[in-house]
Amino acid sequence: MSSSLVMAKCLGQPLNQTIKVLIPKLKFDTFLNMYFRDTEQILADDHNHDCKPGDWLLVKKLDQPLSLRVDHRVERVVYRAGHVVDPLSGKQSLGYEYVSDADRQSQVFGLKPPLQRTPNNR
Repeated sequence: MSSSLVMAKCLGQPLNQTIKVLIPKLKFDTFLNMYFRDTEQILADDHNHDCKPGDWLLVKKLDQPLSLRVDHRVERVVYRAGHVVDPLSGKQSLGYEYVSDADRQSQVFGLKPPLQRTPNNR
């Protein structure tokens, strides 16, 4: 009766309350003694309808499957798409740069900021 939690990325919503998620994994090759990136696609139940494509989710395996293909449920949304926060510094990141650094560079060169912040997504 152990329940497992995994991080997954939402790919889309093929059915009414069901979403397709992508679980990243590392596979070990015994011949090369190296790990290689691998992914698995599953269907999960989104009972709150709050997942959008690109969101990173915490997905829990159910004890009893809801159907033949749906045996996971979304626990919560960890990161919204486009609003990723660096866990070490606590700053919002945009690709490999912090949003505050990109805003400062755009002000220096007189360009439009790459990400418009609203009071809700500080």
